[in-house]
Amino acid sequence: MSLSPAKLLRLHRELDSVSRTNRTGRFLSGWQTTHPYAGRYLDGMQAVAQDPEALQNYNFLSDSTALADSITGFHARADGVTYAREAVYVSSGSSPLLLGFFLALKEMGVEEVCHVPPVYYSCYYFCDSLGIPIRQVSADVLHDEAAELDLPDRKSALVLCDPIWVFGTTVHERQIERIARWQRRTGSVVLVDGTFQYARWDRSSRAEPTSRLEPDLTFRLVCPTKSLAVHGTRFAYLLLPPEFREPIRYAGANITGATGAANEHFARRIMEVLDSDESNDALVRHIQAERDRLIAGGVIRAEAARPEAGYYTFAVLDDASMKDAIVMDQRFFGLDRFDNHVRVNLLYPGWNQS
Repeated sequence: MSLSPAKLLRLHRELDSVSRTNRTGRFLSGWQTTHPYAGRYLDGMQAVAQDPEALQNYNFLSDSTALADSITGFHARADGVTYAREAVYVSSGSSPLLLGFFLALKEMGVEEVCHVPPVYYSCYYFCDSLGIPIRQVSADVLHDEAAELDLPDRKSALVLCDPIWVFGTTVHERQIERIARWQRRTGSVVLVDGTFQYARWDRSSRAEPTSRLEPDLTFRLVCPTKSLAVHGTRFAYLLLPPEFREPIRYAGANITGATGAANEHFARRIMEVLDSDESNDALVRHIQAERDRLIAGGVIRAEAARPEAGYYTFAVLDDASMKDAIVMDQRFFGLDRFDNHVRVNLLYPGWNQS
C-alpha cells in the first residue's frame, strides 16, 4: 500500500538532508544533469546588456511583453493553440507557480484537490501547509489506457503530471479525452504539471495533447529549462485562463518578489532555442543514446514502462550500480506496484565515469 502524504513528505525531507550531506553516495535518482549541448543552448547569455534603467528598478518576468509574445508564438506553432498574453504567467522556476496555484485555489474556496500519482512532492507539502485536503483518485498510472480514474461528480480540482516524469511516459490520449469530458460536465479545473513537456522522444510532432483540455478550466505548467536541461537559468510559466491570472500574479509576486534583470535575457534565449527548427532534437537523441548505453551495459535490468519523454525512467538497476547509491523508490511517489524499481536519471553526471 502506498504511503500517506505525511509519511511521503517525511521521506522527502530525509532525502533532502541525505542528498545534501552525503558526499560519497551517488544520487542516481537526482535532478542534476550533464549533456554536451548546454553551451550551444546558452550561447550569448554572457553578454547581458548593462542598461542602468533596467538595473536600477525591480523587474518581473511576468511584465515582459516580449517574453510573453515569444511564449504564445511558440505554442501557436507547436500546439496549434492561440494564447493571449493574459493567459501567460512567467516565474523564475516551477515551484513558485505550484504554490501560486494552490494559494489561488484557497482564495477560490476550493475544498479538496484530487490527484493522480506520481505528482511532485511539493503538491503534498503546499496542500498540507494550506490545509487543503488532497485525495488520490487512481491507483494506476495514466500512461495506461485502461487505468481506473475515480473523478468526483462535482466541481473540483485535479492535479496530474504529463509527461509522467518518474517513468518518462506520457498520459494516454484516451485519458486526456476522459478528463476533458469531466471538465465540461462539472466545471472542474485541472493543473497539468507539464514541466517536462516539449521533450518527447517522438520528434514527428511537438504538439502536446493536454493543450486540448478545456482552455477556460486548465492550468498548464511548462518549464523550458527542463526541456533543454539547463536548470540553473530558472524559468517556467503557467498557461492559464486569463480570469485567474491576477490571483496567480499576486500570489507569485508575494512568493518570489522581483527577479534579476538578466533573467529575461536568459528566458528569451531559451525560448529562441526551443522554438527553432532544431529545437532540442540533439538533446533528445543524446538521452535516448544514454538509455541504450545503460541497457547494453547491464546497468538497467528492467523498466516499469518504456520511456518516451524527458530524461528519467523507472527501472531496476544492477547490484553494482545500487551499491552506495542514493535512490528514490516507489514510496517517494505514492506508488505501490513497482517493487525494486527506482527513478533513474539518464543524464546523471556520474554515468560518464562508469
